[in-house]
Amino acid sequence: MIIGLLAVAAAATCMGIMPTFQKQVLLDGLPMNSLMVYTNGIISLVSLGMALLKKRSLKATPIQFIQSVLMGTVGMLITAVLLNTAYLYLPVGMAIMLNFLYPSVVCIVMGTVFKQGFTKLQLGAIVCSIAGMIFLAGKGGDVNTLGIVCALVSAFTYGGYLIANEKGPANDLPIETKLFYVSLPGTVLFGILAPLTGTLAAPAQPSGWLYVLASGLFTVGGYFLMMYGISLLGASTSAFVSMLEPIVSVVFGTIWFGDPVTVGVAVGGLLVLSSILLIAIDGSKKAKAAAE
Repeated sequence: MIIGLLAVAAAATCMGIMPTFQKQVLLDGLPMNSLMVYTNGIISLVSLGMALLKKRSLKATPIQFIQSVLMGTVGMLITAVLLNTAYLYLPVGMAIMLNFLYPSVVCIVMGTVFKQGFTKLQLGAIVCSIAGMIFLAGKGGDVNTLGIVCALVSAFTYGGYLIANEKGPANDLPIETKLFYVSLPGTVLFGILAPLTGTLAAPAQPSGWLYVLASGLFTVGGYFLMMYGISLLGASTSAFVSMLEPIVSVVFGTIWFGDPVTVGVAVGGLLVLSSILLIAIDGSKKAKAAAE
């Protein structure tokens, strides 16, 4: 339980910092297609290297491969495009916070479609998380309809990714192997699309390569830790613990870009932390009950 919580918390920290680097390199003029080529390429290479280093099997059944590719297309590729678009029109913290409606999507689907039901603590956590998102997204910063829509839709695509990561035959693959296959759609698609559309370019500034590298490494680290955490905690618990991510995004975005900090941000942050505490207590109770 503790190891799973630490893994997801570390993943949330990586993923909370990563958007700032992506937004910076996009603002510096790097085409989004190029950013997707580099970040997905780093994820594919690192995960493949880890699989070979740990002597993990790369074999997958046709169903496992198809599920992994679909997870990568919806959960990684489409989510990344939506969020990168949102970063261009919204403060990083606001975009991430709107994306973080996905824990409610996960919990509701797991509780209804998969008949897991809801505990009082989970319901309380859902209420706190939604209220927190409302306060956090509030009135601070520039508001753009396209940015808001992209961030909100990403909540559904990433929520679907988390559910698929727990359910189905692909869950039996080694983490490194699954991450490699999940990253393939973005690597292949943008590896073809960027040259064809003339949008394959190098960062305009030398520091841009550092942002790209950091973005890729923080992404692969975050996804790897998240997958590991989900395997220990389950999708619902992982989704709520990972709500540390918007807190990190707000703090880091404020420091880096000077994004505004309002009373709504402070209240929303406390509500998000409350939801994390509630779900952590709920997960601990379930673990103790299972051990008895």
